[in-house]
Amino acid sequence: MREAAPGGPASRGERMIESAATKYAIRALCHLARQPTGAPAQAREISEALDIPYHYLSKILQDLARKGLLSSTKGPGGGFRLNRPPAETSLYSLIEAVEGPISDDQCMLGLDACSDQAPCPMHEFWKGLRTAFRERMEEVSLLDIVRAAERKQQVRTARRAAG
Repeated sequence: MREAAPGGPASRGERMIESAATKYAIRALCHLARQPTGAPAQAREISEALDIPYHYLSKILQDLARKGLLSSTKGPGGGFRLNRPPAETSLYSLIEAVEGPISDDQCMLGLDACSDQAPCPMHEFWKGLRTAFRERMEEVSLLDIVRAAERKQQVRTARRAAG
């Protein structure tokens, strides 16, 4: 989560979607989505493959397991695996699992009394953006992200081969 000035939006519970934890979680779940069906991956392996600090990633993965996105098995042959197929895991469910519920009643300007009944000057604009964001993130699956990353990698590889 990004730091905000004292009294600013983050100090009143608003969340930044661009947190390192969310980015790491998305990358880690994409890694797990590429595993053979049902095959676990250990936090250390994911950490090294993605260059993510091990202890930080371990906490993120454990939290995602507690929230039901992953399952975790200890011991030899253990590790983390997705609880649902990548096509059935929305980006929104992942963001919400890491960031917490994205509130519909937080004021963009940080005002305490902001609602449909007592809107601030930005209320309708922000409400529309928040709704559009949520709907789009619910449409995007983990499988969509994995496929997009694979296409990007193919383009990079082709450019390197050509240049």
